[in-house]
Amino acid sequence: MQHIHWPAILQFDQDDELMYLPNYQDWLSFICANQYTVCTQDKLIDSIGHIYHIQKHLPLDPSIDANVTELPQLIKLDQNMSVIQMLPIVRQYGQFQGHCCSAKIIFTTIEQGIATVAELEQLY
Repeated sequence: MQHIHWPAILQFDQDDELMYLPNYQDWLSFICANQYTVCTQDKLIDSIGHIYHIQKHLPLDPSIDANVTELPQLIKLDQNMSVIQMLPIVRQYGQFQGHCCSAKIIFTTIEQGIATVAELEQLY
């Protein structure tokens, strides 16, 4: 697996929801419980702005027990998330969470943006 700088957030495709992941153990817990519901367009964004695509594994042999599977892997994309790109994502999430002043959300680093997501999760 790639070296991910924790904490991180999951950005779900076609959804304003974000998920704060403080560490690798929380990622494993999430992906074990949700490996069949995540889609390949969902992204993990780490605390320095690296973006990871979720790659699912196709069953290799249909005769193998269907309960045995490999977990999806995180594949680093060539592009990185900038603060300017992340700001509207976090503001939209604030609106989704019911934050009345999401337009006033501001941060200057990706790490601060991820911390803001964690705070919004706790508030609402």
